[in-house]
Amino acid sequence: MACSKQTIRGDLRRAAASQAAVQRTVVACLAMCVTCSACAADVQSAPAVPSVPATPPTTTSAPTPAPVPAPQFADADALLTAVERTSDSLRDFRANITLETTDDVTGDTERRLGQLVFVQDEGKPTTRRFAVVFEKFIDGGGRMDERPVRYIYADGWLTEADFKQRTLVRRQLARAGEQYDPLKPGEGPVPLPIGQRRADVLARFDASLATTPNSTLLLRSARPMVGVRLKPKPGMADRDLVEASVWYDAQSLVPVGVEAQRKSGRTVVSLRDATMNGGIDDAQQALLSLAEKVTTGWRVDERPLAVAPGAGNLP
Repeated sequence: MACSKQTIRGDLRRAAASQAAVQRTVVACLAMCVTCSACAADVQSAPAVPSVPATPPTTTSAPTPAPVPAPQFADADALLTAVERTSDSLRDFRANITLETTDDVTGDTERRLGQLVFVQDEGKPTTRRFAVVFEKFIDGGGRMDERPVRYIYADGWLTEADFKQRTLVRRQLARAGEQYDPLKPGEGPVPLPIGQRRADVLARFDASLATTPNSTLLLRSARPMVGVRLKPKPGMADRDLVEASVWYDAQSLVPVGVEAQRKSGRTVVSLRDATMNGGIDDAQQALLSLAEKVTTGWRVDERPLAVAPGAGNLP
């Protein structure tokens, strides 16, 4: 019997739908039971008994491991205490980083993409060194550009190296021998929630538990998060900061992001594939300094701290 074109097209559509249904079923099976292939092999290898009607074997699916429940925190103080306990053994930290800034006046949003490397001697925050390396820039119109910029903090100096403009700016944030933590809340120049101390946070901010991120950049993560909402105490923090929320992985308490609302706009930091105390390789270690002669011929702007009043005067 000859088939019309309409009949053929209908058959093709039904076949495609059937194939899609099979694919969905396979995916669902793999998600539900990782022993499906082993079970099938057992059934195929079982001896046949032709004289007795086949009875469907009774199978018991493997129990699905119950997910480990995320820790519950009664209040922000409990969360900050747990974060500090996790940070006590901090030696290194690395992550892919996205920095998103939005101008509330123009509505423009810009993003910088790169990586973060952090090291310190265990239990000694004043030995902290870190590098934030931005490699790509996305402007408000969505255009991407290669703009390699590296920020390095070490020994009291913050260095900004712009490889496209060939400029080097070095700012002294602490004098030799001073006890200075570049990531201390309200003090350091970079909004990175790494190794925070509960007392330092509560001295400068009123803290409460945060419910869910506002930023779509952070909401894209499938990882459950817990967060703390920080409002600056009068005179104790950056006067431009209105409030900030710091987010942590619900299981490991590894930092995964920051949302900051300033008077001039919003800043979001997303830390993806974050690893704490996983070690850093030679390439990552190299990011913590500038190779010799790499800035030869660059325009250099060095800004040391002003001499303290009375420093160097004889009594």
